[in-house]
Formats: sequence, C-alpha cells, structure tokens
Amino acid sequence: MIEFDATYFDGKSSKAYSVTIVSDGVQVSVWGDEGQALRYLPLHQCVITPPMGNARRAIKFPDGAQCETDDLQAVAELEKYIGTNQGMQMVNSLEINWKMAAGCLGGIIIFVWIFTAYGIPLMAQIATPLIPSVVTEKVSQQAMKMLDNNFLQPSQLDLKKAEQISLLFQNLCKEADGNFNYRIQFRKSPRIGPNAFALPSGIIVMTDELVLLAANDNEIRGVLVHEMAHVRHRHGIRSVLQNAGVFLIVSILVGDVTSITSVAATLPTVLVEAGYSRKFEKEADREAGLYFIKKGLNTTDYQSILMRLGKDHAEHPGLSLLSTHPETQERIKYLQSLETSPPPPSPPRSGEGR
Repeated sequence: MIEFDATYFDGKSSKAYSVTIVSDGVQVSVWGDEGQALRYLPLHQCVITPPMGNARRAIKFPDGAQCETDDLQAVAELEKYIGTNQGMQMVNSLEINWKMAAGCLGGIIIFVWIFTAYGIPLMAQIATPLIPSVVTEKVSQQAMKMLDNNFLQPSQLDLKKAEQISLLFQNLCKEADGNFNYRIQFRKSPRIGPNAFALPSGIIVMTDELVLLAANDNEIRGVLVHEMAHVRHRHGIRSVLQNAGVFLIVSILVGDVTSITSVAATLPTVLVEAGYSRKFEKEADREAGLYFIKKGLNTTDYQSILMRLGKDHAEHPGLSLLSTHPETQERIKYLQSLETSPPPPSPPRSGEGR
C-alpha cells in the first residue's frame, strides 16, 4: 500500500486542498483532511508527469483535476505499477547525479571531436566522387569570378614567358592522369603576391608575381605538380564539403548532388582564409617531391621556391600553396625525407577522375 500527502486541485477553481493519496497499485483514492473521499478511480486512468530533478510531481485525473506532491519516492512507486515515464526516469537520474552527468557531457565532447576530426573528412571523401563534372565546373566558374572581382587582375606577363610556361604545363599534363581537364591561367595580383592555386574543375591559376619569383623551370614544375595533385585528389571540393558541414555531405550521399552549387561561393573563402588542411598540403607536396625523384632529380629547386614563398607569406594573405598548414620548414623536412626514403606510389583512388 502506498500512502502520501499531496495538494489537490479540482480543475474548476484555484483553491487548493490538503489531501492524502492512497493506492494499492490498482486503484487510487484521494482523501480530504476531514476524512471524506474526494476521488476513487483506477490507477491506469491517471497521468503522472515526468520527473524533473527535485521538482514537485503531479498526478492528473481524466476530468482535469490533479494532485501535486513533494513525495517523489511515493510517486516513483506508483510509476512502477503503471510502467510510465521509464525513459524520463533514466534522464532524471542523470540530471540529479552530477558525476554521471559530467561523464555524459565528457563523452559527448569526445564524440563531437572524433566526428569532426575523422567522421566529417571521411564522409566528404566518400561524397566527393559522387559530384559530377558539370557541378565542379560550375563551382569553379563561380569561384573564379569571385576571385577575379576581389583578388586578381589581368596578367601582364611577357607573352613569350607565358607561352614557355604553358608548354611546360602541357608536357606535365601529358605525363599526368588523363582523366582531368587541366588548364592554366595567369593573373596579376599585388594583393595576393607570388602564388598559385587550383580549382576543382582543373583550372590552375599562377600569378605573375610567382613567375617572376621562380629562379628556373624546375621551381615552376614543382608548383604546378603540387597544384595538379590538389585537382587530382579533389582537395578543393573536399575542403568545401568539410567546411560546409555534415548536412550538405549527407544530401550528396543520398543523391542531391546539385546542392553543392548552393555553397559554391564558399570555395574562394576556403582557399583565401583557410587554405588546405595539413593532410592535403602534405599529399600534394608528396606528389611534387616524387615527381622529381622518379626523374632522378632531387627536390632542392622545389624546396627553394617554398622557402622564398614562405618568406613572402608574411606580406600577403596565403592561397593554397602558401597555407600555414603545415609550416614551410616542416614541408622542407618532409621533402628531404622523401629523398632518403621515398614511399611506394599511392594506389589509385576509386571514383577519381571526371
């Protein structure tokens, strides 16, 4: 038998009555302070409000009347008989147990960190090959338009020099993966300075300032191979997806690939403000380094232009190649390690290509 004190409201007025509730687990009765029976009905017809910490509990009756009580243990016993609020009881136990609540909060923080650091990049990698070339082309066109309007000017490069680099680039394209439509464009940019960056469709932009900074063709080759690697591994689109978040990635995974165009304008921002991730830059540096090693050359020329670009970075906001992730010295050490112990070639990725 369960018996406890409560306050009764008849649902017709605001007057409160001191009552005693008695239940055998099947029926429930409400007794006034003078011993009169106010209510008597089956327990299963009552609705018990969910527990909320140490707040008062209420037992509601079908006609709108209700009882409120501070005897939380007695109400919990009634709940066991009718099997209600089981899920909320678990939630309530977490709320009143600060150690358990702190543990759950810590678990949520760890889960969010793991999902952000590993889950979203993995989902972006899976989603990227599902994006058709017509979409990457549109994204690149919008990005190029934004860059031309805000950061770039028409090239003033000597025509002979531009043709020389274009020929060098064409030869690199013949040696590279033929599934990508690589194109080179020259721009002048006092605001950006010496730089080069790649757009998802295969457009590689090189500034006049970078051409003037380069001491020889091998330095130019290193930069171009680096940017071509960004295209081949689709680092631009993957960066957009990772920055846009899980909802866009999921929409692509379920078939709504055109939704990527809605965030196409974020690509220039990703390049300008964040550059590529440490992993993406290392992957592109790896291909540039291995390009020279496979030809029986060292990576000294590529290291040299990276060093000069690193010094120039303090005066110009970086794009792609000038990303601060990783630092120049770290990139130099990595290239040197490739010469002493070159890794085996990476296997082709499924779904890459256009």
